[in-house]
Amino acid sequence: MPTSEEDSEEIRPLLELTLTYRRSVYWYASMAAVGGFVCGYDTGSISSIIALPIFQKLFFLDKTLAYYETGINSRVLLSGRLVAGLGTGLMTNAIPLYQSEISPPDIRGRLVSLYSLLASFGQMAGYFITFRSSYIKSNWSWRLPWLVQLIVSILFLFSVCFLPYSPRWLISQGRESEGLMVLAKVHGLSKNHWLVQKEYKEIRLQTEADRKNANEQNYAQLFKVPNLERTLLAFFISIATCFTGNVVISYYAPHIFKNAGLDDVSISLALTGGIGLLSLIANMISLKWWVDMWGRRVLFLTGSAISAICMITVGFTFYFYANWIDDEMVLSNARARYVIIFCVYLFSGSFAATWAVGTYVYTAEIFSLKCRAKGLSLTYAISWAGSIVITYFTPFFLAYSISGVYFFLGACSILTLVVVYFIPETKGKTLEEIDAMFEKH
Repeated sequence: MPTSEEDSEEIRPLLELTLTYRRSVYWYASMAAVGGFVCGYDTGSISSIIALPIFQKLFFLDKTLAYYETGINSRVLLSGRLVAGLGTGLMTNAIPLYQSEISPPDIRGRLVSLYSLLASFGQMAGYFITFRSSYIKSNWSWRLPWLVQLIVSILFLFSVCFLPYSPRWLISQGRESEGLMVLAKVHGLSKNHWLVQKEYKEIRLQTEADRKNANEQNYAQLFKVPNLERTLLAFFISIATCFTGNVVISYYAPHIFKNAGLDDVSISLALTGGIGLLSLIANMISLKWWVDMWGRRVLFLTGSAISAICMITVGFTFYFYANWIDDEMVLSNARARYVIIFCVYLFSGSFAATWAVGTYVYTAEIFSLKCRAKGLSLTYAISWAGSIVITYFTPFFLAYSISGVYFFLGACSILTLVVVYFIPETKGKTLEEIDAMFEKH
């Protein structure tokens, strides 16, 4: 802690970073965030592809005949999806981790949120590309969206070759001179500049402290004091992200609109694309002004409150206005239909501006250096596991009770609202200061 005015002045440079520095850091963080486009695009395209009549016909209604007629090998398709899922999971872990370690505290929220922004852009692109390809009268109606994902993945692979190693990782591996050079590079300053030297010394002190406990650097340490609180917080945030409604809206939006009485596939896909566009705009606004001004905790509170209101409103709307005719759900009331569409859009926009931004930032910040990679890997593994559970069981839940799904999500949002009220704020703190904050708890 500073003990004089001169020391206090040395804490302020993070608010007075050079233009070159900001450009350098934004450039590296943006290149890393390109992977978010692939992750978001994957979600948007898959949720739309499964709604295409030709895809449903080929893969759900008449599989055997379709394979022989079109030359489609289901095993190859499923294997490709498994590999793509593995790659998406790896990027979800690695990108926010990398961004958090090269970012200064006053703009870390914005830089780590670039991943979420690019994911929103990718999701929007997936919706609209699939919407446009739905008019193709051949198998390319569902092949084209996946081809686009392949092209973007290759571009991402190429861009990674130009990214420097994390300075914190280099120093932790004993490559201190390289770490110092990378710090100077991302700062756009000489390695002897006092700002570079200050951060370098902080990282070295933290690394030396971690080395003293090198024999304890394993997954078991995540569940021991003082890491247990951080681990539970990260796990809760990742699970809450799934159970506040985002997974259901992301993957089943076309079906939700169909349940609301919009039977035309093209209209459902267009409305789903509108969700992607709104999410992108909301994400940009939050990244520009809110995440580093309001803080992570306020974003979580706001998002949880809006999610609870929207999910419960949709649940009551389906409960009171849904009618079953010949084993088919019909929502004949036009106003009820508009209420559902409005709530879906309001939820999507608020989630993109709050939870979609805060989740990646907060979970990447709270772990200590020695546990960050392991902690994030488990955190995102739990997040993906939660997504799988929600994705798998939602169709069965919808078949049993459409309104019940949204009441359940609304209840989860209320529970989340209560819990996040008590989480500590990390806005404006260095990673080392956040580490010290949790050590004192």
